[in-house]
Amino acid sequence: MPGKHLQISKEALLSERLKGARMMVWFRWAFITLLGTLVIIQYASGYRAESMHAIRLLFVYLVTNLFFTVAAKKMYDPPWVGYFGAVTDIGVLLFHLHYLSLYFDPTAISAAATILLIPFMFLLYTFRLDRKLLFFIISYGIVGFGAIYAYHFHLHPGTYEVHLSLSPVAQVFKSAYLLFLGLLCIYHQHSIYSFIEKQLEILQSQADLSMQIRLEKQKSAHTKQLEVLNARLEDTIQRRTKELTEANTQLIKLQKENLQSQFEVLKQQVNPHFLFNSLNVLTSLIRIDPGLAEKFTEQLSKVYRYVLENKDKDLVSLDTEMEFLDAYIFLIDIRFKDKVFIRNHFAGREVDGFVVPLALQLLIENAIKHNTFSKKKPLFIELSIDENNMLNIVNNLQNRETRMMSTGVGLANISKRYALLSQEQPSFEIVGEEFVARIPLIKNGTLKDSN
Repeated sequence: MPGKHLQISKEALLSERLKGARMMVWFRWAFITLLGTLVIIQYASGYRAESMHAIRLLFVYLVTNLFFTVAAKKMYDPPWVGYFGAVTDIGVLLFHLHYLSLYFDPTAISAAATILLIPFMFLLYTFRLDRKLLFFIISYGIVGFGAIYAYHFHLHPGTYEVHLSLSPVAQVFKSAYLLFLGLLCIYHQHSIYSFIEKQLEILQSQADLSMQIRLEKQKSAHTKQLEVLNARLEDTIQRRTKELTEANTQLIKLQKENLQSQFEVLKQQVNPHFLFNSLNVLTSLIRIDPGLAEKFTEQLSKVYRYVLENKDKDLVSLDTEMEFLDAYIFLIDIRFKDKVFIRNHFAGREVDGFVVPLALQLLIENAIKHNTFSKKKPLFIELSIDENNMLNIVNNLQNRETRMMSTGVGLANISKRYALLSQEQPSFEIVGEEFVARIPLIKNGTLKDSN
């Protein structure tokens, strides 16, 4: 049968066990109320000693049931809680009978009330749907009942041999009766479990059938809709493909024109910026030393000739840039003699790579602009190439106390020009007491595809 393969989910089983736990909690409160009433009547009737014993056990039962009540309310029911409840329920009952038999009535352990209360506990634990726990409480109840009887029979054998209903033979039948009721509880629990499984199977079958019918209807409706949509889509795809092809061609054209426009704007930023700073230096030298100003003018003409010759180029070779930089360094040496030192650590080496025009001049100019220097504390600018084929321009940090006015060109200009030309990007950071600028040496294979 299909139902034999169906099992109760953990969530459903936990829910049923929690229902059983709540049922047992309410039974315990009713039992405590009943016992409390009986103890009051017993105490009023003069049975003071028996009543005090019952009050102590009742208090223990009350405290433990408070715990079970809180656990049930918070839906906390791990396996140990069930076993703790079983030990408490049977244990309190057996200890009470043992105590009464020992001090008040030797036959209390074999009373009819015992035969009623112990299987009633079995029945309560049947509804928890925990088979191991049910086996435990049945075994615990029968063994405990027999052990207490054997102990009292050993103490007072004559008392239990006088009447047939109290004899060991009767005790065996009583234990068999408890076992029989326990087996009925096991069968009853199995029936409840099977009933829940069967109901779940029926609900699942109904849900599957309903879902299948609904899916078939939806499938039929969707098939018709898809046929109509398919015809429309074929026509739409053809039309849209043509439109997208035309739009894509136009977009590529516009992107290419936009990138070229951006790059031209960035290149034009460099020329007035460089000329402005060079004229400022020349003005200062004319006042300080006219002879040096004349030499400066000669070198300036060489420098600016380079600017004019390369202003329309996207990239220049590093060798070409360094030839220009040598003339620029000469101008720096004249203007800042013994205050600024620029060292090229790869001079004489053959280096294959390209840079954007005037990148090195802008970086050196940036270091001079933002640092203070003197003959006692000169500014050192080091040029080198690292293992990642990056051109490093490093200067010691001697920040000015007051910031100089910036034209907004410099580092941002270099970054933007590289962004339009290469996948590799420059970086600018402070490392310790040095400012480190790294710009990539571009090879033809790393240029962005402008198409």
